[in-house]
Order: sequence, then structure tokens, then C-alpha cells
Amino acid sequence: MELTDEELIRKYREGGDIDLFKVLVRRYQTRAFALAYRLIGNAEEAEEIVQDCFIKVHQNLDKYRAQTSFAPWIARICQNLCMDAIRMKQRRRDDEVLSFDPQAYGSDDECGSGAGRTVSQVADSGPSPSQVLDNQEESRLLEESIRLLPDNQRVVLVLHDIQGFSYQQIAEIVGTSIGTVRSRLHYGRMKLKEMLDPYYSEHGCQPVKSR
Repeated sequence: MELTDEELIRKYREGGDIDLFKVLVRRYQTRAFALAYRLIGNAEEAEEIVQDCFIKVHQNLDKYRAQTSFAPWIARICQNLCMDAIRMKQRRRDDEVLSFDPQAYGSDDECGSGAGRTVSQVADSGPSPSQVLDNQEESRLLEESIRLLPDNQRVVLVLHDIQGFSYQQIAEIVGTSIGTVRSRLHYGRMKLKEMLDPYYSEHGCQPVKSR
């Protein structure tokens, strides 16, 4: 019989068997990566955050209390690391703007450009090439639109609509009230709908509904 999170933690605390902790890591690393990626928007940075997340989980495991579900506890640590990384990137961008010297750069042709990677992949279920391209475009647009949301709205939307956490769990993760979570989710969905509606109208698809 598979051990619950609480049983794994209790046995690990009692015996210090690192294999028990590795079970927890395997159980939650994919979900933690999905959260980090959608908040950060970069796979390599998301992987680093997930590594840091489980280091912190290991360091603070004695502070975990079974009254709180383990999944939201990990999500809160991961979310905090993501917000720290976002703030650090913003500070670096601000510093770069202040120190920008146009003469230090070449022409636009000399500057590299790269397309962002998406986590969502189109399943091979036998669609036509045009359907595959449409699905890939929709997936890419959705990922990019989510990343354009304000941080506080993006966090609750990812936690609720993608990760499946309840309002109560999200309130605990981000440290706010359920009412604030509902409000941020509502406005996040509205903004996401505004960004995606032109695409759906053009392609004759079902638009995103703001609930």
C-alpha cells in the first residue's frame, strides 16, 4: 500500500531514510515544475527553482504540520521562490535601463532573438497538419497570455485553474483572504479572455469564458 505524505514525513523524521524523502520529491516535482514554469516562463529557470524548492522543503520539513495539506505547503514555497526570482529579474531590467548605452550595441540584425518554449505539447492523436499547427499556436498564445497577466492574478489563476487548488488553499499559499483570491482570479480570467478573444474570433473557436 502506498504511504500518504504524512506517513512518509513521519517515517522520515523517525529514521532519516533519504529514500522516503525522494518519494516525496518524485510525487511532487512535476507539479512544482509546472507551477514554476507558468509563473516564470523559462524552463531552465523553473528547473532551478524546483531544485531550490525541494532543498527548502528538506530544510524546513520539521516545521511542517499535518494540519496543512502537503501539496499547498510545497506550492507556497515554490511560489515564494518564483516571486523572488521575478522581482530580481525586474531589478536587473531596471538597472539595465538606467545604464543603457545605445552606442554599445550593434544593429538590430546583430541582436539575437528566440522563441519561448511552452510546457503544453500537442498529443499525437492523428489530427491533420493544419489542426496540429492551430493547436500549437493556441497553446503558445495561451502560455504567453498567462505570462502577461499581473503577477498576483497570474499566481491565483495558475494555482486554481491549472493546478486545481481550492480558494482556501490558495489563500494559505499566497497569504491573503479568500475574497482577495476570488477577486484576483476573476480579473485575471477577464484579462486573459480579452487577450485571447481576438484569436478565437479569427479562427471561429470557442472563446475563453471569464467565470
